[in-house]
Amino acid sequence: MNGKEQMTEEQKNRSEIDKRDYESFLKGDLSGFERLVLRYKNSLIYFIHRYIKDITMAEDLAQDAFVEVYVHKERYRLDVSFKTYLYTIGRNKAVDYIRKNSRLIFVDEYPEEVDEQELENKVIHEEEKKKLHQALKGLKKEYQAAITLIDLEEMTYAQAAKILNKTEVQMKVLIHRARKSLAKKLS
Repeated sequence: MNGKEQMTEEQKNRSEIDKRDYESFLKGDLSGFERLVLRYKNSLIYFIHRYIKDITMAEDLAQDAFVEVYVHKERYRLDVSFKTYLYTIGRNKAVDYIRKNSRLIFVDEYPEEVDEQELENKVIHEEEKKKLHQALKGLKKEYQAAITLIDLEEMTYAQAAKILNKTEVQMKVLIHRARKSLAKKLS
């Protein structure tokens, strides 16, 4: 088995910390919820941003996802990874937004950092990044989501499968096809 099929020790430890924080939140300790928000806020925004191009809307939808967790705290089952649960809510928020706005747009540019000392390396890196994101943008939406979850977010097949409403076998086939398609676009 490869590393994507089983949770790594780091993922298991993070999952246990998430469960402890959520349990304290359930007992009325808001600091547990705050820790979860701080831990996942940025990556959730980035994940949603992959579905919709508008960063402000991605931030709003991520906030809506956290509000849903907060308001309906009894829905989360501790036997499921909190990150998987949260990303599923985030994906659903993004899909609902897309349906309402009748379009699905993926990111093709990101805010840039300015580092004058390594400008040449930065330009080369940005060109490679643009090429990758252009190629990713040219893939089927399902392939984009699979690559984002498995390769960029480093989720397990099981976690990604839950988010995308697939079986693990379907997820493995999907990521294989997505990577093959991405490699073809990059060549």
